Amino acid sequence: MNTGTLRRVVLSINNISKTFPGGITAIEEINLDLYEGEIVALLGENGSGKSTLVKILYGVYTPDSGEIKILTGDKLSRVNFGNPVDAMKHGIILVNQTPQLIDKLSVAENIAITLSTLRSRDHSGFTSISETSKLLKEVSESTGIRVDPNEKAYNLTYSQKQFIELLRAIIVNAKIFLLDEALSYLPIAEKKRFYDILYSLKNSGKTVLLITHKIQEAFDLSDRIVILRKGRIVGVLETKNTTVDEVRRLMFGETNNKYIINNNWSNPEEEHVIEVEDLAVRDDHGREVLSNITFCVGKGEIAGIIGVAGSGQRELVESIVGLRKPIRGKITLAGVDVVRKGIKAVREAGVGYIPDQPLKQGIACDNSIVENIAIMFSSNPILINWDIVKEKAVEIVKNYNVQSKSIDSPVKTLSGGNIMKVIIGKELSYAKQALIACNPTRALDELSANNLVSVLKYKAHAEKLSVLIASEDIDEVLTISDAVYVLNSGRLIGPFQPSKVPRERIEELMVA
Repeated sequence: MNTGTLRRVVLSINNISKTFPGGITAIEEINLDLYEGEIVALLGENGSGKSTLVKILYGVYTPDSGEIKILTGDKLSRVNFGNPVDAMKHGIILVNQTPQLIDKLSVAENIAITLSTLRSRDHSGFTSISETSKLLKEVSESTGIRVDPNEKAYNLTYSQKQFIELLRAIIVNAKIFLLDEALSYLPIAEKKRFYDILYSLKNSGKTVLLITHKIQEAFDLSDRIVILRKGRIVGVLETKNTTVDEVRRLMFGETNNKYIINNNWSNPEEEHVIEVEDLAVRDDHGREVLSNITFCVGKGEIAGIIGVAGSGQRELVESIVGLRKPIRGKITLAGVDVVRKGIKAVREAGVGYIPDQPLKQGIACDNSIVENIAIMFSSNPILINWDIVKEKAVEIVKNYNVQSKSIDSPVKTLSGGNIMKVIIGKELSYAKQALIACNPTRALDELSANNLVSVLKYKAHAEKLSVLIASEDIDEVLTISDAVYVLNSGRLIGPFQPSKVPRERIEELMVA
């Protein structure tokens, strides 16, 4: 933000606090002003309160105390949001990491629903598809984003869906854009286009509050960086006047990463733990999304499969662990014929699994941490040795720095990043032969992500664990993997050695 120019406050947060059941304080006495025409990056380690704050601003949560004021006309007026529609009516909209489009509807139909919901609250009627298509065309031309209003959402790539979400925010005339990790999985070229639109919004007087785990992204985009730690603001910095080291210090304090090891270790054996041959798979809509997929992962090897969302990673991983029946092909995992025996035999063989939708498939959110561990490690649910299970739970919470009041806390009371740590911890503790994972560093702060990389490298080297990672994050794959494959439009390209292939070449193959 240009501090030499007087800008109006468009949103004022005053002494906002929020505590969840069980006495877990998510944020405490937050005070922050947002100005028109600026981009503010909101950083903090997992569990620091970032998403809680944004959800309060969007009407998902109600604060326990404090007030929110928003610019109305020429003055700041106090507002109370009972739901997201209230927030949108006041010009605030949220764009998530996961697109919120309804797959079976067209682009125009998805946006028409939002417009109609807002108008029905004002008793001004509903929005027709033709009117929405016209609005889409106008905004598309002004932003340079090509959109077919009649295209079904399930035919869109992840990047296209994220741009549609941004267009929706522009169409509803948002003044304040809340972006919760919305850029995390965009390819570099698409991310730059997203940046350009955000700059344009800023220059037109709009305000952007960006949650990100990527510190460099905050420096690339923002005018100010706000840092949360343990629910409190510990720094509000002018981006141009600070450093990456200062931001890290405020986020994590003086840390000692006990897992930091030589990440170049690689000594896979010739024995193959994962073997895939001539695999073809259909997606949820019956389309063949994978064809002629053949590769193998050796004992003690980490293989990474990179591709933009929608390239077939989820379908590939689900086939390998026995959750999705292939059209044809052979899959052997830790000696198990996956096609014939399925996921139960795979799990019994000592294979850990981090799914593409970890909160839906990877953990029971209504249960406690210790109960989730008991489910994982107890072969007989009637005869559970709770002393052993509690020891395992305490070990996972400690080793993966899970921020929780106790091991008896319901998982749903944890932040997204801390839930991911519980999932990672229990799956890595369970995995004896192999770990199959989708986007394992998603939702993790920088320190936690680095810890995970180091743990995976150690387990592959010292314990000969075979690891297969499917991801949309090119940095994740290049950092972790011994061998890299690119998945594009259902075809597998590779393997490549990360140290011998330019990043630009991987990016080209991802979007070619």
